Amino acid sequence: MIVMTKYKMAILAVSCVGMSIFIPSSRSVAGELIVTEQPTCGTLGDERQEWENDAALGKTAALNNLGFLYVLGCGVKPDAQRAKEYFEQAADKGDAQAEHNLGYLYDRGGAGVAQNSTLAFAWYSKAAAKGFAQSELSLATMYQIGQGVPKDPVRAAEFLRQAADQGLALAQYQLGAAYDDGEGVGQDYAQAMMWYQKAAAQNDPTALAAIGYLYEYAQGVPQDFTAAMRWYRAAAALGSAIGENYLGGLYESGKGVAPDAAQAAIWFAKAAAQGLPAANANLGALYATGRGVQQDYRRATELLSVAAQGGNAKGEYNLGVAYLTGKGVGQDYALARRWLEKSSEQNNPRAQYDLAIIYLNGMGVEKNIKKSIALFEQSAKNGDAEAQNEMGVIFEYGIGVKKDRSIAIEFYKKSADSGNIKAKDALKRLL
Repeated sequence: MIVMTKYKMAILAVSCVGMSIFIPSSRSVAGELIVTEQPTCGTLGDERQEWENDAALGKTAALNNLGFLYVLGCGVKPDAQRAKEYFEQAADKGDAQAEHNLGYLYDRGGAGVAQNSTLAFAWYSKAAAKGFAQSELSLATMYQIGQGVPKDPVRAAEFLRQAADQGLALAQYQLGAAYDDGEGVGQDYAQAMMWYQKAAAQNDPTALAAIGYLYEYAQGVPQDFTAAMRWYRAAAALGSAIGENYLGGLYESGKGVAPDAAQAAIWFAKAAAQGLPAANANLGALYATGRGVQQDYRRATELLSVAAQGGNAKGEYNLGVAYLTGKGVGQDYALARRWLEKSSEQNNPRAQYDLAIIYLNGMGVEKNIKKSIALFEQSAKNGDAEAQNEMGVIFEYGIGVKKDRSIAIEFYKKSADSGNIKAKDALKRLL
């Protein structure tokens, strides 16, 4: 971070953070623009005349601050093109912050500056070559999502390490997540924990929540729900929607505490108010079942719609079920199929199972045994016990496939291991 004594400096950064709530083991990249240090007209101060005088002398700090005035519209009409001109003057003098800010403007685009990933990458690269941590993080993001460059998790991890080694908390969190998932580096929960802890020491709320997650799911550490709750609370205390949502999950499931759906609803509502799709999905499920809140199918559908529109697999699934059953909305098989398909594409085994039933019975669509079997198989491979039992039935009786007793037994065993009674009965019959 650049520190100036005379000027109030701010740095524009492009970063991506995300945790997939529906599938516990995954982290998802959700690119979003984040302004570090949250520069505002108030934090920049009212020194425009002084900056203009110094800018005329070619002082890069003043040029950068004038650029920010036009980005934010502080006492002037927002004008990204004018901001770009100030940043370009500073960048021409080799100023790394200005180079980064130009990368940001091209990355974001709009208000007179056309979005251009190639130019964004070029300017970030100039600043990163000077060791500017925020640009290293931005380059990592571009390699993570394949924006302006081919997707390259290994290269992304290299840039994350460079930024993390400079103490940038968000980069430390992202590097931890890379080790957590094995993206661009070998999966290593010990390394993930180390980097999460470094970011957490700087009060990064997402890192705090991530540490709690490791404890909740025993990833690299002994399972400890008490520790998980402590870390989630620390994240929630800093306003983390993810921490709030995870806290709700502990109360709902009774992990480390007595099950308390009312407390779960409170925490889910806090996270949902911040726009977290997973929290909307979780709160919607409570309203649909009347756990912790008064049952309200209409309210449930509203919340599930928000979650589904945000791409949450659980929300998509439950919204599909709502249209399938007509609870809270008019029954609509076409919409049910649409949302179940979206959830299925995210490998939600329950959505795959319900879609299989729809095609098997021809509910609002022409019967299609072949497609139904393919969906049952996908669901079974993703661990759904009911789907595994159905695959056992399919191979035992040769429904749409050639009879195969050994394959049937294999599927029945998987289902029975999850406690499926029908599968256990089938094994008694076949063995």
